[in-house]
Amino acid sequence: MAIRVYELSKKLGLTNKEMVSFLNDLGVAVSSHISVVPEEFIDIIEQELKQKKGEQIQSQEMPLKAPQGHDKNLSEPSTTKQAQILPQSKSTKPTPKPVEMPDNNVQQAQLDEKTILLKPMSLIQLADIIKKPLSELISFLLKQGIVSTKNQTLTNDAVKKIAEFYGFKTKELKAEPTSQKFVKGIWEDIPTEGKWVERMPVVVVIGHVDHGKTTLLDYIRKTKVAAKEKGGITQHLGAYEVDLAQGKIVFLDTPGHEAFSLLRMRGAKAADIAVLVVAADDGVMPQTIEAIKHAKSVDIPIIVAINKIDKVEPKQIEIVKQQLARQDLILEEWGGTTIAVPISAKTGKGVDELLDVIVLQSQIMELKANISVKARGYVLESKLEKGLGQVATVICQHGILKIGDYFFAGNTKGKVNSIVNSFGKKLSSAGPSVPVKISGFEELSQAGDLFAVVSEVEYRKGEKPKQMQITSSAALKTISEGKINLLLKSDNASSKEALVESINKLSAKHDNKFNIIASEIGDVNESDITLASHTKSTIYAFHTKVPKNLLPLAQNLGIEIKSFDIIYKLLEELESVVEAAKPVKIITKKIGEALVLKVFEIKGLGVVAGAQVKSGKFIREGKVIVWRNKQKVGEGKIKSLERERKPVKEIQAGFECAFLVDGFDAWQVDDKVECYQEIPETAT
Repeated sequence: MAIRVYELSKKLGLTNKEMVSFLNDLGVAVSSHISVVPEEFIDIIEQELKQKKGEQIQSQEMPLKAPQGHDKNLSEPSTTKQAQILPQSKSTKPTPKPVEMPDNNVQQAQLDEKTILLKPMSLIQLADIIKKPLSELISFLLKQGIVSTKNQTLTNDAVKKIAEFYGFKTKELKAEPTSQKFVKGIWEDIPTEGKWVERMPVVVVIGHVDHGKTTLLDYIRKTKVAAKEKGGITQHLGAYEVDLAQGKIVFLDTPGHEAFSLLRMRGAKAADIAVLVVAADDGVMPQTIEAIKHAKSVDIPIIVAINKIDKVEPKQIEIVKQQLARQDLILEEWGGTTIAVPISAKTGKGVDELLDVIVLQSQIMELKANISVKARGYVLESKLEKGLGQVATVICQHGILKIGDYFFAGNTKGKVNSIVNSFGKKLSSAGPSVPVKISGFEELSQAGDLFAVVSEVEYRKGEKPKQMQITSSAALKTISEGKINLLLKSDNASSKEALVESINKLSAKHDNKFNIIASEIGDVNESDITLASHTKSTIYAFHTKVPKNLLPLAQNLGIEIKSFDIIYKLLEELESVVEAAKPVKIITKKIGEALVLKVFEIKGLGVVAGAQVKSGKFIREGKVIVWRNKQKVGEGKIKSLERERKPVKEIQAGFECAFLVDGFDAWQVDDKVECYQEIPETAT
């Protein structure tokens, strides 16, 4: 049975990076912890390890030693210390990957026949270059202690060994050095210089209602937090830490948290990983699909938790996996990159494995933060608290937040007076990814507000960081499905108040159909267009100007700007928008009857009914119901309609025709057929 790299790592007592590196050294091409080691290689790998170590491998744990007698060109030097064989587990550098160089084929062609260019290549490609049978090369590698299939990528050392054996020379091609890339999250102004440290992953749990998101979070909080912290969580901060043996995780406490949705609208990553909960007994539902779209829109990895496995048969889990594949979530076991973990949030079955996978995913992502810069992050929740005033839960992505720091948060600002973690402990500072409650806000902030520490001079001058100037979120409200989002601009305060009041009254008449994202005074500017783009809003300008130089930007972003000088004209426009947005009710109407006169079968096409239309008409794509002796015997949809062997769209009463019905072919002479058409209710 095939096994994943991370499972093999756990079995042999190695870190995932060590195992990936070790397998690559053995010629087994794997790239990450979710890669699968083929079943046929497992025994060979274990035998290779046993032979080189000289000890029996235990079933659950085995200290690795260097393979004895292994060629130095193909493996690490022989030693009795594991740390000298494999990469250091504390290393933060990713496992090096072969660099694909441009024009490799051209460069290979420029070499002489007995020289091989060292580049990433499979065994079958190498066999073609040296003109030797594939089976012969596989046998040679096995004798060297290397297991490889024809499509696996060989290491340069393995290519050199084969080349030397068959009398070939090799030429190394050095890649140009590339600069290290750092993930900056929301903030684009974070410099690459400074001290970068590992940080905890922030995880959001998403999915359809009643699929078990809250149950899962409650189970994790009760079993993984309360057991380690005296008294458990004492502060509801909208997020909490889980401290596991493998590492720490931060969970956003409220499933599909409002801040996650608000930050998502501006393309920002409030979370690093999304756990998609899908109930095994319910499958993929509309909100599941929406959750997948949300996570993909900000390009964060999705780990699927197939919940309620205690209530279904194993075949139902396979059905859910198929449904996920239709949403472009191809599971790793099917050759994709998505991991699905069957769990029961009620009993806790599989939850430990899910947490392991989350930690493993975060290790592969190598999440880092720059602690040399001023703190940058976002607001999760805010509220008024007795004795403290306005407080908010903040998670920083970069920098270290300290008492006494000056900050901006959306359209408010303040000075940090206190910092408290989710366990009620008072802190003097908090690092990246740590959810904390802080006080010192001048006004109540909003969920999803960007948070930035600034110098006292910048604070006094009101100089916000550039990123906050572009996407200030104080005016944002939760965007509800089915509502029409508006961004209002007016010439003065009285006009703004009158406009907002009138629209609110109109909205109340139509089940609160309008959602005013922002209402501001002044001409339309670039920030308005950007905000409208993030919130999918229409800009309504009342007695204000729209600069011509902004029209191309609005057009490129698909933003509609409407200008008005008379308020009732604006309201009439909104009335028409509401009417246009109303769903059209579709009804099914009977439009004709026919009698079957003849039945004949056309090879390769199907059974065709020849009939005469007695009343009304029959149309192509119309729905039909078949009656026989006053009993309904079938129904379907007309997919082909002909008269005198010519395709037609409809047949009127009195004419004969032939039709082929999708969904029914058991025709008999004298069957009565009724034809129905779906039409808008207003058309009746």
